[in-house]
Parts: sequence; structure tokens; C-alpha cells
Amino acid sequence: MTNKLTNILNWKSSSIIEINWKKPWNTTTIMVWVHWNELSWVNALLEILDEIKIISWKIYFIFANLKALKLNQRQFEKNMNRCFIENNIWTTYEDKRANEITPYLQKSDYLLDVHNTLNKNNSIPFLISEYKELWQYFQVDLVVSGFDELHKWWSDWYMNLIWKKWICLESWSIYDEKWVEIAKNWILNFLKFTKNISGNPKIYEKQKFINFDNIYKNKTLNFRFTKEFLDFEKVNLWQIIAYDWEEKIISQKDWYIVFTYNPKNIWDECFCFWEEI
Repeated sequence: MTNKLTNILNWKSSSIIEINWKKPWNTTTIMVWVHWNELSWVNALLEILDEIKIISWKIYFIFANLKALKLNQRQFEKNMNRCFIENNIWTTYEDKRANEITPYLQKSDYLLDVHNTLNKNNSIPFLISEYKELWQYFQVDLVVSGFDELHKWWSDWYMNLIWKKWICLESWSIYDEKWVEIAKNWILNFLKFTKNISGNPKIYEKQKFINFDNIYKNKTLNFRFTKEFLDFEKVNLWQIIAYDWEEKIISQKDWYIVFTYNPKNIWDECFCFWEEI
């Protein structure tokens, strides 16, 4: 673990890093580590902090869930991406930490919220955003929208609530070391777009767009998929996706399936359906 990373873990004041240029106007926030093991982006950000030369405005770099990292857990008490609530009165560590972060989101014009997936073999990078003008600055083939219908109280939902622009990146597996350099390039390209650093951002085209349609939550603990599904695998009308005890869970459309999860509790989110737009 680098000295810089150790310092971030040990001193709360350094977990939110502010970089100013004279009289800032627009503010960009880049948030990593909402879940402890999303290390590609953390390592990329640590490298950027050593070399970044801001030319305008203001940047906040936020390392979000420090306590979970220290305990080597994905979360400490709950998923922090369900804690960004106005007037949050809950008392878990993640709720309190979200309350510390939201004032920075309120001051931000843009939020880049970044994550890795846990899957070793079946993950692909994709972009989550409702803001078409931001999509083209990230080299991903797939853009998904409609997440606010799926999840409330995550940081990007909060940005929508206060009429600020955001973009969320779900990159490849946490086990893929090459993603550190790719993550670093994506952050720098975004900071060129926001004009925090010099240079012209690259623009990418030919992206596929899909929108959230449906989610399935298990009714019993005897839930099992019929196969291992890849993220964003195409499923056909009437295809059997899983069994929930004896009930067949059948696709009602030609859909894309994503976020498959073998539940540990009743009413867990087992998978989502998305359709092309």
C-alpha cells in the first residue's frame, strides 16, 4: 500500500482532496471507493494526484468508503450507494459518511462516479447517464439509462435531485490490472472536457443505448438461475431465466439481462432487464 494511500486511510481530512485554480467557478467531483474493492479507479486517481496540473475551476477528489476498506469488506454496515438521501437521519457509518460527502456534491457542477465490477469473467465496461452530451467522452460501447427507476438514494440519483450533471462508469473486473491505466486515461479525458486541465478531449462514437425496464426480486431462498448469464447477454421472449422454488421466471420480451446475483435473503435484487432504445 502506498504512503499516499495509507495517509488517505488514516486521516479523514485527506479523504476529500480539493484542488483550486485562483477564482474557481465550475466544480468537478470525481468519487471513487464507494465500495472498498474498486481499486482500479483508486490507483488511477493516486497516480493522477502526482501529476495533475489544473488550469481552471475546482476539482474535488473523494475517496468515499474508508472504513470498509480498512476492514477488507465491500461495505461496513450498508451499501453507501443507498445513503445519499436528503436529511438522512440514519446512523450507520455509510449514512454518516454520505452526509459528509453531499455538501461537496451540492457545490459540484459535474460528478464522475466510478466503479469496478466483481465478476471475473463476464463483465464489460458500460456507462450510466441521462446526459447525452457527456457520453461521447468515454470509450465504451454501451450506455444505459433509467437507473433512477431501479435505485434511489445513490450519489447520481442525488445529483439529479439537485439538478446537477453526473456520469457513472462501471468498468471491467477488479481483477483486471490493465484497468488502472485505462481508468486514468478516462478520468483525464473527462477533466479535459470540463476544462479543468489543458488539452482537447477525445470523442467516441458508435455507442449502443439501452434503458432500464424491469427488476426481479426473489420470493424464496430456493432461487437458482438456469445458467450463468453474461452481463448484458440477450435473452429471448419466453426464455426461462431462473426458478424461484418451483415458479419459472420467464422473460416477457427480448431483453438484455444484467447484474445477476444469487440471493442471500428474500427480496434481494437477483437480476435486471434492459431494452434497446
